[in-house]
Amino acid sequence: VKLFEFYARFCAKYALEVIVCFMTMVVGAVTLNLSSPYELCHWASNCAESVDESQVSSDVVLLTVLRCGTIIYIYMQLKKIWKIRSACVVGIVCAYTVFAVMTFSITLVHFLRKDLVIVGSALPVFLLLIDITRMVVLTKHCLSTSSVDLLQDYIAEGMGALTPVLTLDTLTELLVLINIGGFVQVRQLQQLSCFACLSVIINYIVFTTFVPACLSVLLTLLNKTKTNEDEIYSRPSCLQNEKSKLDHIFTRRVKILLCSALVGLHWFKSFFTFSNDSMQSSFDSVFTLTPEQLFTVTLIIILGSKYLLDDGYEIVSRFRRRSESLIVSSTTPVSTCDVKSSHKTSYSAVETYATSSLRTPEECMNLLKVGSDLVTDAEIIALVEKKKIPLYKLETVLQDANRGVAIRRKILKTTVIDKSRIEAFNHIPHTGYDFTTATKACCENTVGYVAVPLGLVGPLKLDNQNYMIPMATTEGTLLASTNRGLKVLHLSGGVTASIYGDGMTRAPVVEFPSAEQACRISNWLQDSYNFTLVRDKFEATSRFAKLKRLTPAVSGRLLFIRFTATTGDAMGMNMLSKGVENALRWMCEQFPDMKVLSLSGNFCTDKKPSAVNWIQGRGKSVVCEAVIPAKVVKDVLRTNIATLTHLNRCKNHIGSAMSGSIGGFNAHAANIVTAMFIATGQDPAQNVVSSNCITTLEEISCPQIGDTTSHTALHITCTMPSLEVATVGGGTALEPQKACLNLLGVAGSSAPNTKPGTNACQLAKLICGTVLAGELSLLSALASGELVQSHMRHNRLSRYPQTQETE
Repeated sequence: VKLFEFYARFCAKYALEVIVCFMTMVVGAVTLNLSSPYELCHWASNCAESVDESQVSSDVVLLTVLRCGTIIYIYMQLKKIWKIRSACVVGIVCAYTVFAVMTFSITLVHFLRKDLVIVGSALPVFLLLIDITRMVVLTKHCLSTSSVDLLQDYIAEGMGALTPVLTLDTLTELLVLINIGGFVQVRQLQQLSCFACLSVIINYIVFTTFVPACLSVLLTLLNKTKTNEDEIYSRPSCLQNEKSKLDHIFTRRVKILLCSALVGLHWFKSFFTFSNDSMQSSFDSVFTLTPEQLFTVTLIIILGSKYLLDDGYEIVSRFRRRSESLIVSSTTPVSTCDVKSSHKTSYSAVETYATSSLRTPEECMNLLKVGSDLVTDAEIIALVEKKKIPLYKLETVLQDANRGVAIRRKILKTTVIDKSRIEAFNHIPHTGYDFTTATKACCENTVGYVAVPLGLVGPLKLDNQNYMIPMATTEGTLLASTNRGLKVLHLSGGVTASIYGDGMTRAPVVEFPSAEQACRISNWLQDSYNFTLVRDKFEATSRFAKLKRLTPAVSGRLLFIRFTATTGDAMGMNMLSKGVENALRWMCEQFPDMKVLSLSGNFCTDKKPSAVNWIQGRGKSVVCEAVIPAKVVKDVLRTNIATLTHLNRCKNHIGSAMSGSIGGFNAHAANIVTAMFIATGQDPAQNVVSSNCITTLEEISCPQIGDTTSHTALHITCTMPSLEVATVGGGTALEPQKACLNLLGVAGSSAPNTKPGTNACQLAKLICGTVLAGELSLLSALASGELVQSHMRHNRLSRYPQTQETE
């Protein structure tokens, strides 16, 4: 797949060069006088041997049937394409067909030295084998891009999904046709096999070389003139069936085994002999017809084709449903965030047309057990409406998260979303995102995603190592301010960070018949031997969870037990919950009067301000410090040390105390914590606890090397006792968030290479160091009076005057 994507990206990048080279080769072929030592017999050539009248008659009948079948096939394909109602798709597919036909004709005439009459005989074979379906899928997929810059990536992704399947299909068709021509000693079938082989090869070359370059040029021009009425398609719905074909192990194995068998059969064909004359004569006798019989055959073909065209969907067997689902799903436009025009109906014309042939719910449910690609989107929607499939379980049932999200959007738009709000719903993006991980671990009932701007600041020099810090936020000036603080720290030698505590907490609440019993069990838990018994039960549920201490608290008949444990690189809430549950189960066996009211009794405390977290800590407890020379404070921050220390005492310490704050003795630690949490896949709600921070500033003496004069410097520290972070689990598994963690060098588990929890502790240090930079910059802006001017410069949308009136 990667090889095909690279090749397609190359053709799309150098589109004009590829087109010119390809056209030059085709046009140059006209002037070549290549000859073949052998000439195939055909309906227009004079063979050396005589051809009797019966053979000519059979040729006419076979050619008539072939042409009628070709017309029916092309008509059905064009009818399906026309249902898309996109002039762009129809135009590109027609252009592709015309160019492929030209290439095929030139190859026959000039390379094989055949006249134009044989081209008319060979074209039906070529048109029957031309791959219009894949061209429609690729064109729609490329049309889904709203940016010319992403066009090459879209073309590469589409070719990466389509070309492997096409390659295997081409190889299988060639081997089948070669064996037919080699074993069946019938002149007409041999000729058709030869034409068919040439058709398959030319179709493959044109599709893999000319098509990416042509799409790149045409769609680049189209994007420049795109109007609001242009149809936009969804990437997942365009390619999901082709990708499922590629991933379908059974289908792939069948084709490979078939190819192997055909190769072996062709190799052993020399051991078999056939009577050429007898086989040819029997074939001719079947197709030798009188004019009356020929008229009857033609009438049957016409009537049969009319029935086929009118009721084609009804006579297709269940074994053809799989290929039909490709057409239905690939030609269904799915609304995206780029859709400007409103649609009165939620389904495309193809879906409406397909509803007449919906199978029964029982049949669809049986097919789902075999594979979700056997059931169309319209049938899945019908199953949801009939309560056969829960709406929230689409991803699980279909085993395809992107398709499940797309179908859920269609259902919600027709059943839940108010018509007046459909336009707003259409602007929620869902294309270009892999929901596989997100729907399993991060979000249920998924309908899209919300993009948050991501920036990099730095470098942060932490413990003599430089790091670029990712921050995702919608608050203007935050990154600019933090970056200024990081510059100051870098000029001053960097930041030193230390971990002084590590332990996630969970505190269940249990009830006893009397307060006396609650106090007795509280004392029992504080005994070291009893703690060992509880710890063994707790740690039996995980190899990473290590219980450090128990903190009981009594309130009447209630006993709150705060479990504190290290959890490696995971944030640890689920790990704590399993361990606590197992420990409580054992305690209930020891104390039958104990009743567990809740696994969480708010003494943890999770996602709520609390003094217990501020005093005892939760998660990682970190402190960072730095020494800033007075010269750097003056030149970069445009203030002085005395002003900064006085402001910090009055604002962060006295002001926060006056407000009754718990853990809020800082300027804006929550800004940096939340921005880094979103960027690295942490739980954003835990910024409530994680933002606990106290910032201290002191003026100290800092002697310079080689100078006996004492210089003043600013000593700044940030202490954060409850940073709740992780590098495994939850949102850290999402690809963008994982990339940010990799950028920091802390992605995934640190075990077994280092001590479990090393990566999570390092992430906590990086967050605390960045908070220190943000605190330094904001306090300096307040001291120098630059805060308002900075926000007016970086945080205002001057193009929209109404936003100026929001404050």
